[in-house]
Amino acid sequence: PRDPWWVPAPLTGPDAPKRAALCLNPDGMDTDPAIVKALQEAARRLSEAGWTVDTLEAIPPMQEAADLQIRMWMADGYDAMLAAAEKEGDRGALVALAGQRDKAASADLTGFSAVLTRRATLTRLWEVFFAEYPVLLLPVSAELPFPDNLDLQGDAAYARVWRAQMTQIGLPFMGLPGLSVAMGNAMSSAGPSPVGVQVVAGRFREDLCLAAGEIIEAGGEAVSIAEPALR
Repeated sequence: PRDPWWVPAPLTGPDAPKRAALCLNPDGMDTDPAIVKALQEAARRLSEAGWTVDTLEAIPPMQEAADLQIRMWMADGYDAMLAAAEKEGDRGALVALAGQRDKAASADLTGFSAVLTRRATLTRLWEVFFAEYPVLLLPVSAELPFPDNLDLQGDAAYARVWRAQMTQIGLPFMGLPGLSVAMGNAMSSAGPSPVGVQVVAGRFREDLCLAAGEIIEAGGEAVSIAEPALR
């Protein structure tokens, strides 16, 4: 009762068809070949477990959802956030705020209301999609793990990081649950790097994410504890 946003959703929802969609390049995302390979392997494991998996070129809007999510983050009290970051000397916050200034600069009450209206439309589009495909396989990120603090290395690097994280930003805008499933390692410019896939389902259907994720996980090697890197 003390949480005003708590929802009495059941831990397990109604039965759903064992049908999943696979999208390797949502909204034209330039997905790293190692991540594409991991997604295809995850789809294969689901297929072997009796699921129907369809590869789709197009899914409901994701980049637009990410852009609107950033606009909501940055437009609500942007000047106050900027002043606080300047007072604290928080370089990371200052870079983030500066990198999204264009999305906050044009914000007003009318625009903010339009974002909320559009969110309802996008949420409806996604719920209709999940009525046909209860589970969706997506990249967690377009790239393998970045070097530490890459987003602080100039405008181009900042834009690259945020662009690669598009699915992580867009999905929460509609309240859609996602689960990251480890798929081993792949070579990146930094050496052996963990690679994974994202399992997504409709609102309040975390149980479907977990069910599909369990199958994908069981088809690979057990995840071991990583050795910390020495600096």
